Parts: sequence; structure tokens; C-alpha cells
Amino acid sequence: MKKVLTLFAVAAIAFAAQATEWTAADGTANCEYAPVYGYNFETDQHNQMQYPAAELTGLAAGTEITGVKFYTSTPSTVNALGGSVTISLANMDDVTPWTPDAWGGVSGDLLNVPVTAVATVVPAADEDGVWAITFDNAFTYTGGALLIDVQSTAGEYQDTYFYGKEMGSYLVMSSYGWAGSTKGDVNLPKATFTYEGGGAQEEGIALLSEANALEDNAAFTFDGDAVVTAFNLGYLFLRDESGYAMISGVEGNFENGQVLSQGWNATKTSNDGWVWYTDAAGLSASGETNAELAAAQKITDFPVDDSMLNAYVYVEKVNKGFLPIRTLPLNGGNITIASYPWAVNQPTMGDWNAYGIIVKNNGVYEFALLDWVKYVEPEPEGLRGDVNDNHEVTIADVSALIDYLLTGDATGVNLENADCNLVDGVTIADVSKLIDFLLTGSWD
Repeated sequence: MKKVLTLFAVAAIAFAAQATEWTAADGTANCEYAPVYGYNFETDQHNQMQYPAAELTGLAAGTEITGVKFYTSTPSTVNALGGSVTISLANMDDVTPWTPDAWGGVSGDLLNVPVTAVATVVPAADEDGVWAITFDNAFTYTGGALLIDVQSTAGEYQDTYFYGKEMGSYLVMSSYGWAGSTKGDVNLPKATFTYEGGGAQEEGIALLSEANALEDNAAFTFDGDAVVTAFNLGYLFLRDESGYAMISGVEGNFENGQVLSQGWNATKTSNDGWVWYTDAAGLSASGETNAELAAAQKITDFPVDDSMLNAYVYVEKVNKGFLPIRTLPLNGGNITIASYPWAVNQPTMGDWNAYGIIVKNNGVYEFALLDWVKYVEPEPEGLRGDVNDNHEVTIADVSALIDYLLTGDATGVNLENADCNLVDGVTIADVSKLIDFLLTGSWD
């Protein structure tokens, strides 16, 4: 009986170790220039293909990739190419699209990133058009984007095409011929990666609130739509419909409003109620934007609560005197400006809006300052200068304003519109401001 159980156990382990597959750029678009450019295969070639993280969401960081399959609509021409190709892979933080030129090629050079040669083979496809390549050595995928680098020795000219997916940007480059000619393509070859280690990712977390609720040091994959609200000195601040998050140690560049591509990985940690993520991999912009979630939120009251931790906020109309500002005035008390590594210059005297992030230090909420923006008094509702409220500004409004100042009778007078200089209510100075506007056409 023990032998039977042992056999079942061995069989189960063997089954679990079988190679699994994930297909990227799954489509039927026509790819001419990659993985090889058959039309000019009689010369040496160097081709590169960039696969964004969004196409690799079935591969977890740490996956050992053992092979790749490409799919051709012309299997006989692949088999007639001859020569040999060396397939290499490289991990990338993000894709870097090439720029198309006016001649059907691309501007720039092949990407200079570290690559690892994993196989040297002769091009060959089966009768179904599948070109399956098994690597000599497994390649460890660390998350993020992936580069496939193909260097080939001269073979034969063949009109060869592969299936793939239209990506909207030039993620394929082929360099060929003695003069270093180039071609580029928005169609990325369909590629099925085989792997044994790592396995497919478990279902990812879709909300920042779910990631924030994980135990400390828990690794996770994020498959939701997180929006960049601020990026400063390697700290990336995010927001979605459920809350806020911060990632530390981020390289590259991100703009407010960008929606991140799904499938990035990170580790959750916290300190004193302040949650953040570390060791993030696969961070990239999806190309979508969400200005509403990226906008800073106005705060007026103190204290705030934990629901606002890592929120991108601003305090309106902070008056700056001679001394540096250490606190910001809010209803219910002042909030301290935190001592964080962002180098922010003190503003000149006047009224300013303070922009920053809500953090927590020793149980106390603080304001990590990011920027000062000059406060601009909002235009009053209605039409500035339209004293008689007839929906236009003319010399008649000057007469109406003078009559009001002489008599104090506000009948038929829009006092909000009459405050032409936006200072100290309606005074004789507003008459001068209104006349200046009628003469110049500008309130400045």
C-alpha cells in the first residue's frame, strides 16, 4: 500500500513540474520584421521585440522561462531560411518605443540593455506554422517588460511572415544589411513562453485598499487601475476608487494623471499607520489618463483620519510672512509640515496654496510638503464689471457704479460684479478699475 501511495505522490510531483505556457501579443496581425525579417535574411540581422508588462500578466516575478514559440503563416519559407539565430532575453523596467521615420523604418538604435543568450537554433516551423524553441538555459523573469533579442547569420531570402498583435507604437526593430538599414513595426509577434518555475500568477489584487490591508512584508500583484497623483524623488503616490498608496524607490518618470498598467508587483509594509510599498517591479504607464483621480484634494479641517494617509492634497490661501512656514492653518487646529526629503523652496510673501501628502509620524498626522503654488483669487460668479446686471460690460456700468457709490441705493446693482478690483468690497477704486478695463480690454 505504501508503494502505491508513493507512486501517486511521485506522479503528482511530476505532473506539477510539467511546463506551463503563457501567450503574449496573441493576435493575427501580420508581422514582417520579427522575430526574423525573411525578406532580407540573406544578410546578417539583429532584431529586437519589446513585450510590455501588460502582455505578461500571466508570468509571475521569479518565473523560469524555458522556451518560446512563434507562429508563422508561411511555415515553408521559415524552413527554407537557413542560417542560424541566437535568441536572447532581457528584463526591462518598461518598454521604450522606437520613433518611425519617413521611409518605413525607425529612428534610433537597438536598445542597449543586458541580454542573456539562451538558445542558438536554425529557423524551423512545424506544419501548423509553430516555431518552438527550447532554451539551453532557463531565463529568470523578474517582472515588468521583457526584451527578446534575435541575432542571425546570413541565410536565404524568403518572404516570411508571423502572426502577432497591433500595439499602437513601434516595439519592433530590425537592423539588416551591410549599410545598417532598419525597419520597424507596431505589430508585435505572438509569443508563447513556456516555464516551469514561478508558475502563473495568482489572481491579482484590484484595489489599493486590499493591498493596504495585507500583512506586512506580503508580496502581491496589482491588477487594478491605480492613478499617479504625484511623483517626487523616487516616491510614487497613487489613488483609485478605494483609497491611496505610496511606492518608494521608484526609478524613471511618471506624470500626474497616468493610469498604471496592470500586473505590477510590490511588497506591502507599514510603520505607525503609514502604509507604503517597496520592491516594485513592472511599473509602467498604460497610456490612459484619469485627471479626476489625479487632482489634489482640498482639505480644510484638522485632524484628518487614516482614510487620508498618502492622499495628495492642498491647503488653500496660506499667508506667508517673513518667517519660514512650519505649520498650515486648518479649521480645528494647525497641521505640522513634516521633515521629509523633498527640497521645497520657501515662497515669497503673499498668499499661496500648499500642495503635499498626508503622512503619519509617531501617531500624529503631518503634511509632507511637495510644492507651493501662488494663490489666485477666484473670479466672482457672474460677469465682472457688469454692475447693472444686463449681461454685458459697457460705459453704462460706470454710471451705475458711480450712482451706487453716491446714493448707497443698490437697486438694480449686482454688488458681486461691481467689485471690479476684487479687493475690499465696492469702493471708488472699482470705478478706476472698470474704466481701465473698458479702455484696455483687460483686467490685468
